[in-house]
Amino acid sequence: MLESVSDYAAFFRCSGEYDRKPARIVVLAQQVSPTRDLYLRRRLAMAPLPVHYWTLGENCPVSLNDAFVIVVRYVDRTSIAQIEEACRNLSGVAWLLDDDVAAALGDGDLPLHYRAFMAHFWLRFAQRLARVTSEIWAASDALADRLAQSGRVSRIDPLPEAFALPAERDEPDLGQPVRVFYHGQKTHRPEREWLHPVVKTIHDRYPSVHFEMVGDAAVKAKYRGLDRVFVTPAFTWPDYLARSRTTRFDIGLAPLLSTPFNRARSWGKYLDIARFGAVGIYAEGQPYDSVVRDGENGLLRSAQNPDAWIDALALLIEDDAFRKRLTAGVSWPAEIALPDTLGDLLREDSRC
Repeated sequence: MLESVSDYAAFFRCSGEYDRKPARIVVLAQQVSPTRDLYLRRRLAMAPLPVHYWTLGENCPVSLNDAFVIVVRYVDRTSIAQIEEACRNLSGVAWLLDDDVAAALGDGDLPLHYRAFMAHFWLRFAQRLARVTSEIWAASDALADRLAQSGRVSRIDPLPEAFALPAERDEPDLGQPVRVFYHGQKTHRPEREWLHPVVKTIHDRYPSVHFEMVGDAAVKAKYRGLDRVFVTPAFTWPDYLARSRTTRFDIGLAPLLSTPFNRARSWGKYLDIARFGAVGIYAEGQPYDSVVRDGENGLLRSAQNPDAWIDALALLIEDDAFRKRLTAGVSWPAEIALPDTLGDLLREDSRC
């Protein structure tokens, strides 16, 4: 079933056509939505139009007449029915995607329950969503390329609410252990497997280095023999943000194996690592080479070469001055992609 569903991605076509001027912006998302917060909240705080946030499973809190609706990842039975009912009176519908839904369906490296959830969503709602969607906002070049035949597709990059960059945070106390972290979530199972020999080698070579990983019981079992590797359950998004304000690491890891799902990911991990005051080692190539300048604000290394990651970690652990220089170079990316339509919505003359 999953394989046949994934084929449908080639036939997704944005069919929504609208010519009304927007009177308000309505953002549809799950109650807790990192995607909404990373891509929209800061931008929409500057919008001259009224902005309303609509939670999946609930009725829209305002009239949809003359509304520009931004669908963040998902719709459900309640929301799609209301969008369809108001379709003739909308000013537009954008679908914001930061993952490749179709690729997830056939990617055997992802957890089965996650693939099943995506399959359910796609089978039940893809055709209905296509009929009302006027454009897609894609969070990576690869995803935009994949969806290029679907209609109007634009790139969008993260722009979260400002946080203290690594150079703006207190220096760690001298003599403290070097702290390394990897916070890959449930869709990063292959990366945790791949990292094991890298982490084990560094763990055994440097007794003062501590590691933190996010994972479940299987991850704990995998790393059980390494006494300075601490495996913590996944955080909720609010807890993750709160913890990033009080916890500091030195080095963050962002490997990215070349799987169908991974090829469409965004460079959001760059921001995750910066939140914790760290400098990162990233998989070279897309998406990280668009924001990471090797040897200036991080290190880029091949995800096909574990030894290169071991050497990069060793360099950052042993050379405090080099690590601090890279950490000081971590900043907001110079170029941030913004869909033209969203730019228009943020202009003062967007009001009716």
